[in-house]
Amino acid sequence: MRHSQHDDEPLFPMPPLTEQALRVAVRTLDLSASVRFEAEFHDAWQEAVQFDSTVPMRTFLHLWGVFVALRRFPRRAERLEELERAVAEAESREAARSAAAELGELLDAARREVMPTWRGPDTPAG
Repeated sequence: MRHSQHDDEPLFPMPPLTEQALRVAVRTLDLSASVRFEAEFHDAWQEAVQFDSTVPMRTFLHLWGVFVALRRFPRRAERLEELERAVAEAESREAARSAAAELGELLDAARREVMPTWRGPDTPAG
């Protein structure tokens, strides 16, 4: 059964895409993921310094923004886990494809929260 974010209340508003705001949100949502957040933050910072580029940090903030957007709605987070299991345990390609397609829809919704101009990979610009 599919749920939309419209029938689910977020645990908190979408935080700004800053290191500190995302750190707090990630820690609130999943304490174990906060360890990965810190490691990836360190790696992105090192890469940014090494290459004198803001791209690694922007990428890091975007990816963790999507992580937060996916999980700040309890029903969407639950559905995400169900679909991940369905893909991993699928007994046919069709079952895996169906679950993966819905996972893609969840990711697109989260990306739109993080970057409101996101149209999705199959949507023409214009």
